[in-house]
Amino acid sequence: MVTRAVTTAFPPPDLAALAAYFLGQWQFDRTIWEGSEMPQATAVGIFDFISGEVPGQLLYRERGQLRMLAGALGRPILFSRLFDYRFGADRVAVLFADGERVGQPYQSYLLCGKMLVPAADHLCGPDCYNAAYTLDTEDSFTMETFINGPKKRTRVLTVARRCGPEVEPEVSASPA
Repeated sequence: MVTRAVTTAFPPPDLAALAAYFLGQWQFDRTIWEGSEMPQATAVGIFDFISGEVPGQLLYRERGQLRMLAGALGRPILFSRLFDYRFGADRVAVLFADGERVGQPYQSYLLCGKMLVPAADHLCGPDCYNAAYTLDTEDSFTMETFINGPKKRTRVLTVARRCGPEVEPEVSASPA
């Protein structure tokens, strides 16, 4: 397990401290709403932020399982994602690190106190993606993502907690 190497002030005063804050392994719970007050799906899993080869780079690797809450109940759906976070002088740029869009920009954020706020919208076809991070404590944060378009009204709430030495999260394909 990768743990945070440097203890920094909270909230992180700058982007270098923010990179140190994110470094390590986290577990998450996620709730997904699509156009209604009732959640359509939940997900659980783990993600790691590890140092990349470029100064100011963290690589994000997420693994988890998704459960539909209505209609398509059954076995969990396993998923994974990779992103490339670049901590620059004034913003955090997030690039795709898997799939057909490797290296292309996904989101860009500004640090405002205990929040990372979008520096710009991310347009994917007719859909607009926006997310904001709230740094809740030294060892937890939330990320709320909105996806809006002609056929989408999606809200995704991710609650992340740092994994400690006593916590070894598991992501398995067995039903809960």
